Amino acid sequence: MAELADALDLGSSSFRVRVQVSSWAPFKMNTYILLFGVTGDLSKRMLLPSIEFLLSNKKIENIKIFGVSRRTIDVNEVLNASLGDDYKNSNVAKNIESIVLDSDLEDYIAFKNNLNLKKEDQLLIYLSVPPANALKYVEFLGKAGLNSNNVKLMLEKPFGVDYDSANNFLKIIDTYYNENQVYKIDHYLAKANAQKLINIYRRSETFKHIWNKDFIDKIEVVANESIDIQGRSVFYDQTGALRDFIQGHLFELLLLTICDIDGNTIENRINVAKSLNLVENKAIRGQYIGYEQEVGHSSNIETYASVLLNFNNEKWMGVNLCLRSGKALLKKESYISINFKNGENIRFNISPSNEELSEIVISNKNLNYEYLDGYKAVFYAAINSNKEIFSSNDEILSSWSIFDKLLKNWKENNVGLKSYEKYICTVL
Repeated sequence: MAELADALDLGSSSFRVRVQVSSWAPFKMNTYILLFGVTGDLSKRMLLPSIEFLLSNKKIENIKIFGVSRRTIDVNEVLNASLGDDYKNSNVAKNIESIVLDSDLEDYIAFKNNLNLKKEDQLLIYLSVPPANALKYVEFLGKAGLNSNNVKLMLEKPFGVDYDSANNFLKIIDTYYNENQVYKIDHYLAKANAQKLINIYRRSETFKHIWNKDFIDKIEVVANESIDIQGRSVFYDQTGALRDFIQGHLFELLLLTICDIDGNTIENRINVAKSLNLVENKAIRGQYIGYEQEVGHSSNIETYASVLLNFNNEKWMGVNLCLRSGKALLKKESYISINFKNGENIRFNISPSNEELSEIVISNKNLNYEYLDGYKAVFYAAINSNKEIFSSNDEILSSWSIFDKLLKNWKENNVGLKSYEKYICTVL
């Protein structure tokens, strides 16, 4: 590591990113948040606490939240479950009301008329609901006219289960909203350490020089989990490790890692996504012993997957690009590993976000930012119309086009499905 640090002029001790609170200016436009699924687990664990953080720390101002449910609820119960016993003193409690919206178009029209959104205001519609329900709500919202240019739509993955379903999903969304209005969330792109990587690429001349096939032999993007499916048998047996992590989260992190540094980050990620190829005979899948007992039937769904990609352009030709993820492994870890041709290695930790990004110092004052993490970053970026940490249609469809054939082959047969003991290995 010291040899690499000297060669790259990076130093030798731990990487630090200092926090400068003043680097985040509060957003002052009137913002209304229409939060579907306000009573759900994601809303209570992540979304409402993130909005509370942004308000309490004056990252955002002039916010009004409408918590949407299909029937009348006691919003105080939701806030108590989300923010704790002192919820009445929270900023969210002062700025939220519950409304009922479900399957009556007139209710959506009435909400639009009562809201009376002005040109200088904006409305964020957050659909924290299953994909099938999301499409239903999009149709009602669009038909009610809640899709003007100052309306933004925020969506949670999954975006389809294969290429055809993803393409159909996105086409329906595009019927009512322009893509520049739609914020498709990948919370790995929103992790603080992923955002630090963006700034490293942009601002470190040293990294610009070495980020290519002349110096790098292999890049690995990894998300290992130390837990099993934990009772989520119905969901997981329809999903598997490749759909759950590799097709979305890890694919996006890979694009971020190897895309061109200069210019529009999203366009650069798209250019990479359209040029990647799967090395089919290098794909590996496994299933931990005991999985079939947990789901209650025989299954060829993978709980571990590893795939190899290549990118045949001048900059990255010949570099192995590996994505792998699995459940019930030895330890939980998410990272990007850069293996250099001289035998050195840099590992960028992605999660948990309280870990240092890397063991190498990057001496660059321009990296001294405060980094919001997870859904705090998601809301802040969407409110400020920054789409850099969100997925695009082209990235999503390119990913499905790469992995579709492999998924269909795996579904039809058990060939190559390896068994592994729980909590022992990190790689098959």
